[in-house]
Amino acid sequence: MSGEKTELPTPKKLRDARQKGQVAKSQEVVSSALILALIAVLFAFADYYMSHISALLLLPSELAYQGFQDALLDVAIAIAKEMVYLLAPILIVAALIAIMSNMGQFGLLFSGESVKPDIKKINPVEGAKRIFSLKSIIEFIKSILKVSLLSCIIWVTLKGNLNTLLQIPTCGLECVPTIAGVLIKQLMVISAFGFIVIAAADYAYQKFDHTKQLKMTKDEVKREYKEMEGSPEIKSKRRQLHQELQASNQRDNVKRSNVLVTNPTHIAIGLYYKKGETPLPVITLKETDAMAKRMIAIAHEEGIPVMQKVPLARALYADGQLNQYIPGDLIEATAEILRWVASLEQSEE
Repeated sequence: MSGEKTELPTPKKLRDARQKGQVAKSQEVVSSALILALIAVLFAFADYYMSHISALLLLPSELAYQGFQDALLDVAIAIAKEMVYLLAPILIVAALIAIMSNMGQFGLLFSGESVKPDIKKINPVEGAKRIFSLKSIIEFIKSILKVSLLSCIIWVTLKGNLNTLLQIPTCGLECVPTIAGVLIKQLMVISAFGFIVIAAADYAYQKFDHTKQLKMTKDEVKREYKEMEGSPEIKSKRRQLHQELQASNQRDNVKRSNVLVTNPTHIAIGLYYKKGETPLPVITLKETDAMAKRMIAIAHEEGIPVMQKVPLARALYADGQLNQYIPGDLIEATAEILRWVASLEQSEE
């Protein structure tokens, strides 16, 4: 049926959607990239973060000798300073990763359409439709699958280290930091793999869904083609104007020629020569077959001499260049033609 959206979106449809801010975008790619970046920052700057976290934990002991009122301001300043040290690198990296992960999906895009006020967004009925829509159900299923995958990763990691965890009571508290550090690193690495899988799967789905939403009916494709190429009437008029312009140019080329050299009907070469103006004859036109016949007919209409000279016509067509002087080795043969034209002009006078 023509009403079914079975056709892939055209480049114009994709461009129009992009201008409205409608692009394939996965939030999982952004969130996964942020988490991976956070893990990388924590791994790369582990000593940096441990030193500032230690400074926070040691604040009470450093200020224990002061009275409460005196220590309060110092504690507030110290906490604010340490929080800046702890959060600034994360926030800077997060901002850069968010920008790059979005640009990686759909490139550089600025669109005011997506932030325009829309009454549908605050309409309770439309809101209820969005809540119970197929897209919301799919998002809910995706969330369940994501939580299930990450839960499985955590469970497998803990199960694989069960013997190590059972040794903590016999080892003592001094073993806890080492064991906890190993477990956390394993969880981070395996979870990173899980996040990559989730992001790739979600991006593929978003790409598929975006294409599906923009699919077109056969009538829409035809209508868009007509809008871009013009209706048959307009195209016919355009062809007519082009033909008229071409015919006008053809006639002008013939009229500025002194003579047409032919073969006799398959080749037509126009020549222009004026003593004192052009050192050698200039080729004004080169046509073959139907166009050659057309040029010959125009020459007869305009009173331009036409001379059948098969070898010269072939040589000029093969070696001569349009709007250039004739080849040097053809000067003598061409001069004979020009003398004939001059004799015609003298006889007319």
